[in-house]
Amino acid sequence: MSGLVTSATTWLRTTYAAGESWMLDSRKASYGTAVLRIGFGLILVVQLVAGWGDRSLAWGAGRSFAQGRVDVDEFPAFLDLFFNGSAPAWAFDLQYLALVALSVLLVLGWRSRIVIPVLLVLYIALFRTNPFIGDGGIQLMRMVLVYMLFADTSGRWSLDARRRSAAQASGTPSRFASWAWLGTLLHNGAVLLIAFQIFVVYVASAMYKIQGGMWQHGTAIYYVFQLDEFSTWPQVTELIGRSGVLVAILSYSAVFVQLFFPFLLLRRPTRILALIAITGMHLGIGVLMGLMYFSMTMIAIDAIFIRDVTYEGVQRRLAPVLRRTWDRIRRRPTVPPAAPEELAADRPDPAREATPREDGDLVPAGAAAPSSPPAGDVEGSGAPERDAAMPAGS
Repeated sequence: MSGLVTSATTWLRTTYAAGESWMLDSRKASYGTAVLRIGFGLILVVQLVAGWGDRSLAWGAGRSFAQGRVDVDEFPAFLDLFFNGSAPAWAFDLQYLALVALSVLLVLGWRSRIVIPVLLVLYIALFRTNPFIGDGGIQLMRMVLVYMLFADTSGRWSLDARRRSAAQASGTPSRFASWAWLGTLLHNGAVLLIAFQIFVVYVASAMYKIQGGMWQHGTAIYYVFQLDEFSTWPQVTELIGRSGVLVAILSYSAVFVQLFFPFLLLRRPTRILALIAITGMHLGIGVLMGLMYFSMTMIAIDAIFIRDVTYEGVQRRLAPVLRRTWDRIRRRPTVPPAAPEELAADRPDPAREATPREDGDLVPAGAAAPSSPPAGDVEGSGAPERDAAMPAGS
């Protein structure tokens, strides 16, 4: 009995030490969270710019049909200060443009610790005004943005990272150097919460699927493609639907990958297979079913499961190529356009080129060139002086 207790105690101590080391030694998924930040920013920019023409009807004064849902939601009351349907049109447009600008700053990684909280508030305030717009990607992005408040999303590929590197190179001490361990702890905790959230989404989705008869029989994909609202490419979906084997493979693969996704990440070969399969599934959903924002949101979140060493390897291979391309663009010579006077001076004169002449044969300006040389100038005539002295007409 004492040996069992000792073994259990040793295992608990070892596990605790490993967990403490994982949480405090370094910030995990630093590149993955950077891709997540850039992906969310791009999705928001595209979504907001694409909806600029219909902004008033969707979220402004014209969204009165959705006000009943807004009045009964459980969001904080202070969100009514933003994107209020009764506000002037210019105030709504300024708030909308501010949200677009914050999304661009999120992509660039400028002051992310300040940008993300403000962006989250405005993002929730905008999309709560019309719950009928959007898909599951909006709710998932909203939850992940809350976790991103505690993560260091600008540690890589950002203006914040460049600023920190410059300050470190100049020897400027950080004001929060003594609290670095807390930042690391919060970052790794946020990464775990994001991973747990995506695990819940995948496993719950698979569990709901396997309860349906169509998924059990492997025909669910076929019936999904028959719905008009999820058939953006009828020619492609019809071609897929003709093959019962392909429909069964796609249906069972979607269930299998989602259900066992957390376990497939434990080993490198299965992790690569799982990430390729899940990314292909989301691309198929986005292209064939028209749920692009949802698919791009899921792909951006899945980027945290790619190890930092993989991102670093890709960066090492692409950096020289990008650097040579940029240097070639910067050093490309530019020829200034010629002035009209220079073009006119360089243009050949047809009258002067009509008759070929020797270099020494000078003709006064404006004089017509002779049609043939004088008889006395013919080589071998023998009497050039006599012909020149004879009067005209003799």
